[in-house]
Amino acid sequence: MSRLRVVLGLSIVTYVLAFAAGGAFAEDLFLADGSLHPGRLWLSEGFTADRAIHDREPRPNPAYPRAIMKLAQTAVDSEGKIYFCSGLDGSLMHLLDGRNEIQVLEVDGQVRDLACTGETHTLYYSTVATPQDGAALTDGTIWRRDFYDGRPTVLATVRQADVGGQWWGAFTIKGGHAYIATLHEPSRLYKLTSDGPVRVYEGNRHRITGFAAGAGDDFFFTTGTGKVYRTTDFATVEPVLETGHRLSDVTLRAGADWARP
Repeated sequence: MSRLRVVLGLSIVTYVLAFAAGGAFAEDLFLADGSLHPGRLWLSEGFTADRAIHDREPRPNPAYPRAIMKLAQTAVDSEGKIYFCSGLDGSLMHLLDGRNEIQVLEVDGQVRDLACTGETHTLYYSTVATPQDGAALTDGTIWRRDFYDGRPTVLATVRQADVGGQWWGAFTIKGGHAYIATLHEPSRLYKLTSDGPVRVYEGNRHRITGFAAGAGDDFFFTTGTGKVYRTTDFATVEPVLETGHRLSDVTLRAGADWARP
């Protein structure tokens, strides 16, 4: 075996061990492309070239036969636990030990997006049903699930009439507040409050397929192309990564101090 191959192998092992011990970089990007079947998850370490870290099987596991084997949206909690969904079914998946996927929750309808805060063993997810027979897009819900605490609770109900329609579940949590993005061209962004959705970041000019909180005032987002963008106000954006994938989502590992809504 060549020395280069040994060094590369040791580097990968070192990174995996560091990640498991809580040593992942603050701005490592986890990337998904919901158009692929079977699905794949990539990691860009500190904005470097992405590499695949998980491939789904082409056929569903008999343990969760209704799962669609795509991977469209993902979230990583403050302990480094990776969650994902296909965006097309009710299966909520966890990548156990960074290798084996297990279904941690199955719900009625379709799980559309995921997010984490600094809470442990807790995940937020959105559900929006696919319209049938030409019906209008239904209202959606963002849920909070503490896996040690039993049943999920409703964080917010999003009425399509309040956001001009076209909300298919994209959301993130930042500074103790939930934000949503519609699939208009460009997307409309709202901050969810006790009085309902409030329009924010009206300077946005992108159709956002997935977005996530970053450190400080940063957000990161994807647009269905190969690029990941960073911004603080969605009017001025900075491309930070370009890949060969049709990215449907980007996420970062949640900080331990990230506030819950």
